[in-house]
Amino acid sequence: MNQTFKFVDLALSVWNDFRSSQRILILCNLYYKFVEAWLIVPMIALGLAAVLTLAGHSAVSNWDAFSFLLSPIGILYAAVISAATVVLLLFELASIMGLASLAETDERPSMRACLSAAFPRPWRVVVLGTVILVSLVIASTPFVLLALLTYRSLLSQHDINYYVTERPPAFWLAASIGLAILLAMSVVEIIMLVRWSFALPVMIFENRSSFASLGISNERIRGASWRVGISLLGWLFCTTLLGFVLEAGFRLFAGFVLEYAGDSPVFKILILLTVQAGLLAIWSFVTLTGSGLITRRLYLYRNQELGLIQHEKVIGLRKSKSFGWSLALVIVPLLLMTPAVLWTRIRQVMADHPPVKVTAHRGHSRAAPENTISAVRAAIESKADYAEVDVLMTADGVVVLLHDSDLKRVAGDERKISDISFDEVKKLDVGSWFGPDFVGERVPTLDEVINQSKGRIKLNIELKVYGPDSRLIPEVARIIRELNFESECIVTTFDYDSLLELKRLNPKLRTGLIIAHALGDVSRLDVDLFSVRANWLSDQVLRQAHRREKEVHVWTVNDPAEMLSFMKRGVDNIITDDPDILISVRNQWISLSASERLLLASRLLLGLKQ
Repeated sequence: MNQTFKFVDLALSVWNDFRSSQRILILCNLYYKFVEAWLIVPMIALGLAAVLTLAGHSAVSNWDAFSFLLSPIGILYAAVISAATVVLLLFELASIMGLASLAETDERPSMRACLSAAFPRPWRVVVLGTVILVSLVIASTPFVLLALLTYRSLLSQHDINYYVTERPPAFWLAASIGLAILLAMSVVEIIMLVRWSFALPVMIFENRSSFASLGISNERIRGASWRVGISLLGWLFCTTLLGFVLEAGFRLFAGFVLEYAGDSPVFKILILLTVQAGLLAIWSFVTLTGSGLITRRLYLYRNQELGLIQHEKVIGLRKSKSFGWSLALVIVPLLLMTPAVLWTRIRQVMADHPPVKVTAHRGHSRAAPENTISAVRAAIESKADYAEVDVLMTADGVVVLLHDSDLKRVAGDERKISDISFDEVKKLDVGSWFGPDFVGERVPTLDEVINQSKGRIKLNIELKVYGPDSRLIPEVARIIRELNFESECIVTTFDYDSLLELKRLNPKLRTGLIIAHALGDVSRLDVDLFSVRANWLSDQVLRQAHRREKEVHVWTVNDPAEMLSFMKRGVDNIITDDPDILISVRNQWISLSASERLLLASRLLLGLKQ
């Protein structure tokens, strides 16, 4: 850090540190991967199950999940999990620093030394991680409140879909303010983390308490924060860039393997799984090990600049000529089991699944104005299996098709649908915004759409519950019952309690919970199907739902590669804005053999050309 300090000198010193301790650092990394994969993740899952049980739920989803996380027990759970994540990261960084220090001696550290370095003064590490996390949360709170105030001031006058779709000046102003808030919050948190970057080496090398280590770190960083920050952030930038390079290289390698490495899909997929797992392990090892070694070397340089005595002795560590690779003989086989476990899941791809059902989102919303008779007719003409429609209630109790809580986006009318009568609603033009061919298109009633669809297409009727009005649920149940439409529709919504009430009013109805976020095992909830946001659906959720004989629908999927991916995984229904494309992809998928399906899905998942 003095006048002779150069970033090149830092890089060379860190490289030498790595070379002298690379074998034990690799073993340490394997140890932590074992702990994370086989202990931490199961403990988190068990903890969540226990917390939900204590709270009286089997699972919570959507807004209920946010409400749960804002409850005292939910806040406690989130705090414990976040703290555990930070503490585990600090443990690994402490291990890296301690082992690098020991490796500079003539003797190699034993396995006991490795484990000791993994948990130097464990409670101090726990306290340090907790204090850092709490401090970051407190520092972030004003920015979060400012973001909420911005949202309430600029984006709450109309339905949020209007702002997202039309992007008026208020949207761009809110986005600009939000970006500025995010950048400001990031700068504040980065400054805090840089000032505390020496806290961990101070604690493990100088035997200081957690709070004292934070204070000492802040003092020693003063006057050198730019150089320390650039060094650490520069490393993170480099490793992020490395991640992109490795991903690009893997795609090139995967394309070569899929094209030229024989005819066996099993052999090809196993090669790709192994290589991908190896690259991920390398990236993780390089990122964390480099961060630990750079932090330690910066700490030593700063001490030298300030004329401080070097206290680089990790309390409780012992040295031995025994290198202790025996643990690796246990850890490595367990880690290598992962590709084998994945392969058992891949075998499901080879099995035949029933052809996926196609649902046209808001009717055929690429061919006609959404939630109109024209959109439903277009969905029928495309030969979709279902048309998804959204329903709301007017002030005088008529159930109509509309997605937003107000008419601003589709009719230019700022009033909420719940504040005006149906006679007023049916005068509004909801087709002109889409194109001149649909001028004069009106908001249809649910009765009209059911009569239009009966015997021609099934309906996915989504209840839009925007407030405390309880009239919508019984009225929808009545309409479906009187028109004898139960066998040709499903009723879905984000609100689980509304589905329970609907089922009570009409037990013949098939109900589905729409899920954007959830905690716990949602498959236990008393519904017939789940309509899941595409990037939230995991194989575990899919497997649990099918085990309980419940369908899984996924929304909203418009990319052919994603469509094939979900077909491969065995979902029952895909909701899309363009059913014509999905039907074409489905027909192509059905025509392939099992081996061809596997290879095609692999190409698309990797983003490769067919």
